[in-house]
Amino acid sequence: MYVSAIVALLLAHWIQVVAGIAVCYLIGSSIYNLWLSPLAAYPGPIWARLSSLPDFYYSLTGDRHLWIARNHETYGDVIRFRPDGLLFRTPQAYRDIFNNKANVKRSHFYDMMTRNKFDKSTLTGTDPALHAQKRRVLNTVFSEKSLRCMEPMLVEHVVRWCELLVDDDGTDWSAPRKMSEVCDYLVLDVLCDLCFGRAVGTKEPGENEYREIPHTIAFFLRILYSLGHSPWLGLLVWLKPRGLDWALNALAPAPVRFLYDFVSDSLAQRLKLEQDAASSKNRRGEVLTRKDMLYYLLNAKDPETGLPGYSPEALEAEAIMLTIAGSDTTSVSMAGFFFYIVRTPSAYRRLVDEIRCTFESIDEIKGGQKLMSCQYLRACVDEAMRITPAGSAELPRTVLPGGIIIDGQYIPEGTTVGVAHWSFYRNKEYFSDPDVYRPERWIVDEATGVAAEDVVKARSSCFPFTAGTTSCAGKPFALLELYTTIAMTLWQYDARLLPGDTTGTGGPEKCWGRRDRHTFQLRDSYISIRDGPMVQFKRRV
Repeated sequence: MYVSAIVALLLAHWIQVVAGIAVCYLIGSSIYNLWLSPLAAYPGPIWARLSSLPDFYYSLTGDRHLWIARNHETYGDVIRFRPDGLLFRTPQAYRDIFNNKANVKRSHFYDMMTRNKFDKSTLTGTDPALHAQKRRVLNTVFSEKSLRCMEPMLVEHVVRWCELLVDDDGTDWSAPRKMSEVCDYLVLDVLCDLCFGRAVGTKEPGENEYREIPHTIAFFLRILYSLGHSPWLGLLVWLKPRGLDWALNALAPAPVRFLYDFVSDSLAQRLKLEQDAASSKNRRGEVLTRKDMLYYLLNAKDPETGLPGYSPEALEAEAIMLTIAGSDTTSVSMAGFFFYIVRTPSAYRRLVDEIRCTFESIDEIKGGQKLMSCQYLRACVDEAMRITPAGSAELPRTVLPGGIIIDGQYIPEGTTVGVAHWSFYRNKEYFSDPDVYRPERWIVDEATGVAAEDVVKARSSCFPFTAGTTSCAGKPFALLELYTTIAMTLWQYDARLLPGDTTGTGGPEKCWGRRDRHTFQLRDSYISIRDGPMVQFKRRV
């Protein structure tokens, strides 16, 4: 009788009951997060220590990397950016988190980037053992032998890209080129050719539907990035195999469907080309095929097991990964390079002199000892990757059972940890004048006052291709593309900033971190979204 009365009372006042439970939960979780949590002693904004809502909010704005940087300036090298998460800003912390034996794995953040249980690539997979297997295979794709085979195709695209930078005979300054766009087009054309054997021609004049692909990638990642930092991440990950995956794919906006259809269709076309090549041989009985990225992916074997490297589902996942990661990261660094080099006359002059004195003709510019001898060119690229990181925030990792020691501090199981690149690469303890583009910091030289220990210190604090088991397998090709493009461009042409151009710059009226007119502004969305600069070219005299 009493039970029935209590139930009836609760039903009659269910709103008050729910509200009371919610209040008790909020009070209890606040007390735990502020005073009882194993992370309670770590500093950070009080609202971030109480809830993950601030982290989620800044992931929506595109300013999350700046919010993290400001918190580091306020609270020091270790900050608590959400109740269960810590971010670090020291070389030792980076080594502890990303070394091959670190007791961590990719966080659930990456699960939001997969379409289904089969969509696991070297970029998104959270299972350490599966990632290790995939990474062993992917390393064979970017071997020295494969790079030599792919380089002529790369050079062909770069030569054509350079031709399109100037107008008419090139004796006068060209119309301004928005480098964030033209660099996107070059990198995308190279990727589609080398990965799918498909010419999309986005760098060519005229309308082209494939120019939407970089914008689609940015749109796609803005959504997933915010979901990955939402307070409901755990629930979303739990729901994914229980119908959320199907719903997200069914309701995906048209630009996202266009991206997936493009990759799927491109892969199918390339597989057909491979099958056709296998059935046709030359007079010596050799199979005629293109030795591009997909060729090596299709023929890859696991070095340890000798088994085929990829199932059909895994091959598509890897192709999507190459399209998203491969087409964006190199373009960010290239656009950043042009932003700073045309604003830094001393660096521009020294770089141009080095390139034009090293190579007697443009045909000499190719991978090898001569290109690698361009020390200042390499320093300019290193500095561009530092000051314009391709991913401005962190690559989150979850601490596994047993915990981990990070920079001398024990971090318990279940904690999300990371190092935000924008903040890390601007730590004044390791980089003097961190917001200044200064390639000299990467070269030992008594004249500039840079000692060997200064360069070692800088290199210990900058990992543009990350480190450990999840480092970028495509690093050799990305660097070859950057060195070749820059050398070919500045060997042939003079370059200058469009007079008065402020595209991509900061301004005094903007928020903290965006007030410097000499800093290339990025929007944080897992990748670094950028705009500009406007640069003009003309043939060298």
